[in-house]
Amino acid sequence: MKTIYLKRTISNHCPRCGEGKVLKHPFERLEDCAVCSLKYEREQGFFLGGVPVSYFLVCSLWVLPIITIWFLNWLPLAWMLGLCLGGGIVLPIVGYRYCQALWLGLYFCFAWNEMPPREE
Repeated sequence: MKTIYLKRTISNHCPRCGEGKVLKHPFERLEDCAVCSLKYEREQGFFLGGVPVSYFLVCSLWVLPIITIWFLNWLPLAWMLGLCLGGGIVLPIVGYRYCQALWLGLYFCFAWNEMPPREE
């Protein structure tokens, strides 16, 4: 497992060279690296792996803390439901492209042997 690939994509850099960007802006992913020409999409449908990453992040960083606060009686039921539903709808839309970048890093973190060699 090579965690350097994941660290690079967390900071929105190419997993291979660490210099080029994966995301042009929060709502648009680049097709390949401008520096090393790594094609980001490994095969058709590759970035569907960003869906479970997005689901995990929303559940663990948004829904679970809000439900915990509700169980501690710090938040009324209506607020808890509104925040959970609102965040559950808005956050995946806003963060999906970033989750695709995270998926790319996770993929190469565990399948590091599939990283194409850099062509100089």
